[in-house]
Amino acid sequence: MKTSIHHLLIGGLLVASLGACGTDSNGDGGDGSTGESASSGDTTSDATTNPSTTATTSATQTTTASTTVADSSSSEGPVDTGSSSSGGGDDGFMFADDPYDAYMQIDRHAAVEAGTAGIAGPEGLGFNRGSDISVRDAYNMSNPAEDAAGMWLDEIGASVTFFHGALDDDIMGLGLTPATIEQTVAQAGPVIVPDTIKYDPSQPTGYPNGRALTDPVVDITLAAVLLELGPDQPLTLFADLPLNPPANDVPFKDEFPYLADPH
Repeated sequence: MKTSIHHLLIGGLLVASLGACGTDSNGDGGDGSTGESASSGDTTSDATTNPSTTATTSATQTTTASTTVADSSSSEGPVDTGSSSSGGGDDGFMFADDPYDAYMQIDRHAAVEAGTAGIAGPEGLGFNRGSDISVRDAYNMSNPAEDAAGMWLDEIGASVTFFHGALDDDIMGLGLTPATIEQTVAQAGPVIVPDTIKYDPSQPTGYPNGRALTDPVVDITLAAVLLELGPDQPLTLFADLPLNPPANDVPFKDEFPYLADPH
């Protein structure tokens, strides 16, 4: 089953990537498909589909696969559960018990940067005048099941093609070998599509197999997308440099919620 899904993913992304050469600067393919994607959130309004999957454990310190916020107009407010998840008395945390329809999904972030670099990649962070990144709102409100059905393959394919066109010469200038589009699809595609945290307990723990708070996920993702991986160019190549700070300025906590206090 995994092999079949992997083959379908490669085929879909390759078709999307090859078609990206006709995509205009806002990634809408010139036919208004971006506007249609932005309205696709209608399929996620069914209260039987849970848009938020949380997987946090002390063993892997895994972060949430998607994020939701409460609609303050319909929230009853937080309540004290009165006991910890282990059944050992008050744990000091208070959680809301609002119904599903009191919430609106505004983000999901299992595969790091999938919703920014992978969706409307040529628009960057949206700082360019006239750039339209509203398609990211539709992506953030959709669900992994829609990813697996191919809903975002065109957008992701266009972004992958854009980044290789913009950065391959710089990669070669550093003495590194860039990945081909086919290699990028094989290396990074299964991590990004669907946008979930994958974990195989038979394999070593570490992003993209699970995700610890200390994992240099951006550096790892960049290597999977941009480099031809191999013995001389491992997945950890950028992380080992590192391109980003190797540690937080304030250490993580040893207990839930693990993140340091605001400072």
